[in-house]
Amino acid sequence: MRRQIGKLGASLGVLAIASAVTFGAITYGTPVPTTGYVYGQAIDGEGTDSTDDNNSSSAENSTASTESSTASTEDVLSEYAAGKDTDVVLSAVNAPEAKYSTGTTVGFTAMVKGNGAYLLSIAPVVAADFPFETNDAAYKIITPNENERLNSLNASYNFTVRSDVATGYHSVQFLIEYNKDGVNYSLLKTINVKLEGAPEPTEATTEAVTEATGPVSTPRVIVTGYETSPSRVNAGDNFTLTVHLQNTSNRTAVSNMKVSLAAAEGEFLPTSGSSTLFISKLGTGEVTDLVLEMNALASLEPKPYVLNVSCDYEDNSANPFQSVESISIPVYQESRIKITEVSVSPETISVYNQGSVSFSINNLGKSTISNVQARLEGDSIECEDAFVGNIAAGASGYADVTVTAVNPTMDDGRVKIVLTYENSAGEEETYEGEATVFVMDEPVIGPGNEMFPDDMPQPEVQSPFKKILIILIIALVVVIAIIVLIIVIVKKSKKKKALKEAEELESEIEEDLLTDESKEN
Repeated sequence: MRRQIGKLGASLGVLAIASAVTFGAITYGTPVPTTGYVYGQAIDGEGTDSTDDNNSSSAENSTASTESSTASTEDVLSEYAAGKDTDVVLSAVNAPEAKYSTGTTVGFTAMVKGNGAYLLSIAPVVAADFPFETNDAAYKIITPNENERLNSLNASYNFTVRSDVATGYHSVQFLIEYNKDGVNYSLLKTINVKLEGAPEPTEATTEAVTEATGPVSTPRVIVTGYETSPSRVNAGDNFTLTVHLQNTSNRTAVSNMKVSLAAAEGEFLPTSGSSTLFISKLGTGEVTDLVLEMNALASLEPKPYVLNVSCDYEDNSANPFQSVESISIPVYQESRIKITEVSVSPETISVYNQGSVSFSINNLGKSTISNVQARLEGDSIECEDAFVGNIAAGASGYADVTVTAVNPTMDDGRVKIVLTYENSAGEEETYEGEATVFVMDEPVIGPGNEMFPDDMPQPEVQSPFKKILIILIIALVVVIAIIVLIIVIVKKSKKKKALKEAEELESEIEEDLLTDESKEN
């Protein structure tokens, strides 16, 4: 692409007439210039009031060259798709007030949003109303180093203010090219710079110049910028719109001006009164502000909407003129989230054990929330973030967070559910909810050094009185057993003694019988 740019830079004079409508459809707060150069490429079209005879002759003599160059210019400019204004943000903007014929530095940092997105190049758009001299700085292209993919680039341009610049705010546009999701895009960003022009000539001098040069050029009233308060416009909210208008002519004042603001489909409406304003007079180079309180419809989707600014006015000779400018106002939808169906498993978690907390995340808003992550915070638990992903408007997501119990619960068991996500503007937001998680101390160790399962009945705790009663009962049983034993022993002893006496008696009887027999014989 850079080689194409170099070739185009060699054909500045030819391309100044050829590429008439290349950037005509791109606007950002201010009209896209109709005559000038981009990257050393000519952007020409309507907007000039008179044509020099020599220039006409030169253009006729180079018709063939112009036709061949136009195609290559369009190829370069159409190489990338039109990007979204919200994809790229300018920050640290430095655009100090400067005076004619002096040097000034315009700087900023461009950042592209989106995972993996990176910037390709930054370059000023050099147009017919470009307020600076077209030296080398005006054609400087800022790119990352080779093989670098950066989502932000610092841009700094040392411009020289033109000697014929008009006093007031001037729009300086920059073409920013970037890659997102593997696709190359380009868009325009505008920075307004306040410049001081040379002192205006006296009335006599002006009349002399007018008589010498013929008819005065058409006075043009343009929008140099706008602000909203608050800066972020949410659907359904009221906001204050301030539009900066400037008469760019350094010769002709305008008067009797009617300014009408209208959205294409009524997306923005005034909160009271009319959306039409009146300005009695606007001098040469003069800037004025239009302030209007408006409301963004609640049904708007999150995206930029175009507001047309139509100006009808007259010059000093009552000649009527009209100009229509467009500004783009981004509208956002507030995120609305609700957590439901919270479930904890198991209901009670032992210290150093793990459990699961699951719940549904309902997106009640009108825009998608992206990169949703969930975690739990509490004194009794620890956990890692759980990634949920994107949740479309009106849809639900499901989160299952694994927690580790670290301390016994000493309160009602409430822990915090923290959700982080990106809204439709790419900004990170946080939502907090609650869950109840109970953590008990380490379980009792049972036989075999194995922990009792959570569903096993726990042993009943006995009172001291019951323990004493058990001891007494055991003692009584022992005493009774001893008594029974003694009785048994005594009975056995008596029985043994009786048997012994019976044997002795029988023995004596036998001896007596033997003695009697012996005597008879």
